[in-house]
Amino acid sequence: MDDLVLPVLVVEDEEVLLSFLQTALERGGIKAVGAISGQQALDLLKNRKFAGIVSDLKMPGPIGGAEIYDWVCENIPELKPCFLFITGNVMDEYAVSVRERTGALFIQKPFRISLLIELIRKAAAGGEISGVIHD
Repeated sequence: MDDLVLPVLVVEDEEVLLSFLQTALERGGIKAVGAISGQQALDLLKNRKFAGIVSDLKMPGPIGGAEIYDWVCENIPELKPCFLFITGNVMDEYAVSVRERTGALFIQKPFRISLLIELIRKAAAGGEISGVIHD
């Protein structure tokens, strides 16, 4: 399968998990750029182009996954269908409210990297993805 031309932005505040996700995606043929915080993600989004975004829902500080999603909708709406949330609890009250408001895809941790790669490729190809994935 052809690699995506643009990288995917991976936003995760746990440094070990961020490094793992970047490495695993790249081994799967998807270029990945990491951001350790919501603010770093917004800075990258303002200055680079991405094929999609995989973001942790909850992160320390004022900018979490939902705020990144809202910024993308306002500033780069073409990336909205290529936004995937990852979270430890998709049934958490906050996760449910964000999912209902955004209609974005939520993937519950832990998940198989092969599933994440498949979903990224589908989203980047314009495929319709939404809902919750429990691996």
